[in-house]
Amino acid sequence: MNLTDELRNLSELHQRGQLTDAEFTNAKAQLLAQEGRPPPAPESFAPTSAAPAAVRIKEKTYRSSRWSSGNLFFPDRLTIANDGIVFRKGALFGSNEEHISYRAIASFRIKNGIFLSNVNVETSGGSQPIFINGLWKSAAREIQEVIRLRQGNAA
Repeated sequence: MNLTDELRNLSELHQRGQLTDAEFTNAKAQLLAQEGRPPPAPESFAPTSAAPAAVRIKEKTYRSSRWSSGNLFFPDRLTIANDGIVFRKGALFGSNEEHISYRAIASFRIKNGIFLSNVNVETSGGSQPIFINGLWKSAAREIQEVIRLRQGNAA
């Protein structure tokens, strides 16, 4: 793999949030040093205030398990998007959807069971708290991490 491909891979990892700014900076400097090139000036690595907001995440939908109560026919869905989360509660006739921006999320609680978790999302606005039962524990942790990262970037 050539230097350009390596740098592109590093950049993709950094954009997905798998590398911190410091890890990205160190890895890039090491790659450039291996090629015998001087690393760029430290100012070029400094994150700008607009950089975190420009980071886009891939939209992902999490569904509650059909093994949990109330989700046999119409499992709840929570979609993580760039501008917030979308909660969808299905019903026999229609559905209810609610979009909550990351800035409006006041608290996020997880109650873990053996395999499944119950998630409670409270907002700072006028909407009712969102309660999702029957998410897999790993999915609940992923959602919590994304919300934590997005709220940190918005601050």
